[in-house]
Amino acid sequence: MTEHSEDNKTRIISNDLYFAEVQRMLDEGKEVRIRIKGGSMRPFIEDGDSVLLLAYRGGALQLGSNLLAKHQGKYVFHRYVGKKNGQIVLAGDGNLVLREYIDTTDIIAVASVHYPQQQQSAEEINLNHRWARLCGLAWYRIRLLRRIIAKIKSLQS
Repeated sequence: MTEHSEDNKTRIISNDLYFAEVQRMLDEGKEVRIRIKGGSMRPFIEDGDSVLLLAYRGGALQLGSNLLAKHQGKYVFHRYVGKKNGQIVLAGDGNLVLREYIDTTDIIAVASVHYPQQQQSAEEINLNHRWARLCGLAWYRIRLLRRIIAKIKSLQS
């Protein structure tokens, strides 16, 4: 399904069509740059930022990597935060509770570069750098504290 945006300058296509094309290009060995939609990866990756994807060909994953995967029929771009009962555990950096449990066969790609949309210097960020992964994992590990702070803030409003 394809339709045009209100300003008629962009086309809107279904996620299934879009990611089928992304998958095809990855299968051809190409790197694919996609735009991120939604806020589940905040504060590190914002809505409108883009990332460069490399096809996942099996093998070891680095903890803290950002992955494109399929979960319950939907596409998700979240951080690899651990393993449980033989499954990969993903979590969005902006999510305080939600986690996804997937098999390695559900992983489509690993992000290697982040291109922030609103950065002054227009520098790209290497997502495979140890510091980038460590910051994301630390943010994940303090989820309980973040939930408590969010609750306190909501009570004060």
